[in-house]
Amino acid sequence: MVAAIWRRGKAKPISSYLTPDAPRDTVILHQYGASPMVPSISPFVMKLETYLRAAKIPYMNKFSRKPGPKGKLPWIQYNDKVIPDSQFCIEFLNAEMKVDLNKNLVAEELAIGHLVRRTVEESLYWILLMFRLVFEAHGTIYQKLGLPRAVIWYLRSSAKGRLYSQGIGRHNEEEVTKLMVDDLRALSTILGQRKFLFGNEIENVTEFDCALFGQLCQMVWQMPGCNVEDAIAEKYPNLVQHCERMKAAFWPDWDQRLLAPKIV
Repeated sequence: MVAAIWRRGKAKPISSYLTPDAPRDTVILHQYGASPMVPSISPFVMKLETYLRAAKIPYMNKFSRKPGPKGKLPWIQYNDKVIPDSQFCIEFLNAEMKVDLNKNLVAEELAIGHLVRRTVEESLYWILLMFRLVFEAHGTIYQKLGLPRAVIWYLRSSAKGRLYSQGIGRHNEEEVTKLMVDDLRALSTILGQRKFLFGNEIENVTEFDCALFGQLCQMVWQMPGCNVEDAIAEKYPNLVQHCERMKAAFWPDWDQRLLAPKIV
């Protein structure tokens, strides 16, 4: 048992993650394959790829389910470097490429943006998982991905433990819905009548818009079998409009990146 735990925890060499013959000075974005209504099922993939497009950083996609050094997707390779975690990827690329989508923000706006990102990634994300993996009884989104029933059962079963440990899994659907509404109301208020979080022009798009879009696009367009999409559209149309603007600005190939429909 001890040996098994030691082997599982032993770090792999960075060289084992590198894509052979990858072009120099090009970001290799490792991510899941396509999904039905949004180019990826992962909010963090959508955040990172949208950032790459907004920052005009050259990149290539590597579609696979191979996790990075921290056991998750997405992660990037840049030359001989491997960086896991979407936020650390962004911070690395900001330094490496000398880019800064937040350069025009003042200290107060940076603080607000930080709290927006924390809200969507540390609260809304877990709410999204609760609806997809617990409250939605049939695993419809995973059926649309073409996953076998046994795999869907495993995803749902294993997620319940993680969600319970995180804390949100201890709440019922009514309570989780209230938490979601509280978050969405606050985000809607912060956005207000602006097209983006801190302005109305494409040049005003920040890393925080990418983070907001990454999570919200899942809840706005990719929650089959749940009531989440209708609730957001009815109560918080400005959040839907933010998603539509980000999609129009940075995803001209959106439809081409979607998974062919599956009959469920």
